[in-house]
Amino acid sequence: MKRRVRILLAVGLMIPMILLSGCLFNIFQTAKMVQSGDMSVLIGSGVMDIGIDEASAWTLTPQARLAFGLSDKINLGLHTGVLISLSAGGEPGWMGLSGDLKFSLIDNPESISLAVSFGGGYGIHFITWGVFGGVYLDLNVFPLFFAYQPTVPLGGEGFVVWHDVAIGLALELSEKARLLVQVDTRNLALLISYGIGFEISF
Repeated sequence: MKRRVRILLAVGLMIPMILLSGCLFNIFQTAKMVQSGDMSVLIGSGVMDIGIDEASAWTLTPQARLAFGLSDKINLGLHTGVLISLSAGGEPGWMGLSGDLKFSLIDNPESISLAVSFGGGYGIHFITWGVFGGVYLDLNVFPLFFAYQPTVPLGGEGFVVWHDVAIGLALELSEKARLLVQVDTRNLALLISYGIGFEISF
């Protein structure tokens, strides 16, 4: 019964996230795993300047991420968001939708946690379609985490790899809730997004 309620809740949350969902997804992911049979919901936002040359074009990127514990070592994640211009106004634009599988490699509460992932998606984050990998490192003695996602857009001409990197603090609020405060960059400062997200597991 509880599992059925969780599935219905997940579907119910994804529908408004897809309907309401910028150029750069905040990674909003660490090496911490959702346990088998559980799920987590993260609601957050990034803010970034996508202006060219001297012109500023600040945007807000509200985002949501669902993660499901397929096992204690394997998670399935879904991520979406919207792009809202703070400078020019206009209609919000959907960022797209991505999905990934994450695998825990090391989980030592007294030292580090390490996980890897692979996934793909569609949206302006990838230009059109794209695939990506991921490496996530948590320093468990201090609430610091690092994430790296090499991304290959499939809609452009030729082969190119974008390098998305995040560094941040994972602040535990309780056993089931935490706050992520981070800075994300694409290709080492071509794009920078400042993000904050609240995640709860159940």
